[in-house]
Amino acid sequence: MNADPKNVITWILILIVPVVAVTLVSGFLNYFEPGLIVAVVKEHFAATIGLPMAALLAAFIVVALRHSEGPVKFEGLGMKFEGASGQVILWVVCFLSIAAAIRLLW
Repeated sequence: MNADPKNVITWILILIVPVVAVTLVSGFLNYFEPGLIVAVVKEHFAATIGLPMAALLAAFIVVALRHSEGPVKFEGLGMKFEGASGQVILWVVCFLSIAAAIRLLW
């Protein structure tokens, strides 16, 4: 493995973020009684399941575009976005459009 700091940080995030997420979710599930969690998910499905899935779908779209076409660059509203800022703005636009669609259809 290359000892480039960018690669090291990437691999640390790839390994640590899922472990932290699973730990937090399992702690949350153990802290509250199961009936309460099921009731909250049923009552607020769009918020508890829909929005996190929208965030993942938006991230997938950005990553897929990045790998298929290279760096994300675009201009809009008199501003020019390149590199990481282009990816962040594209993710925000994708997430907000998916969240708006969930809101309209719910």
